[in-house]
Amino acid sequence: MKREQPFSIIDEKIIEGQSILLVDDVYTTGSTLHHAADLLLAHGADSVKSISLAR
Repeated sequence: MKREQPFSIIDEKIIEGQSILLVDDVYTTGSTLHHAADLLLAHGADSVKSISLAR
């Protein structure tokens, strides 16, 4: 079952061309990070990487 995109972009101009690091406290399924990364890349981010503090 695919979950609906929980995030939205307010101003994509600040995302275009940026390399973005997502920080998550606990990585469980990865769903939150995947949704965020998909949206950022779709709105022009050059790259999206993530780091989680615990798994």
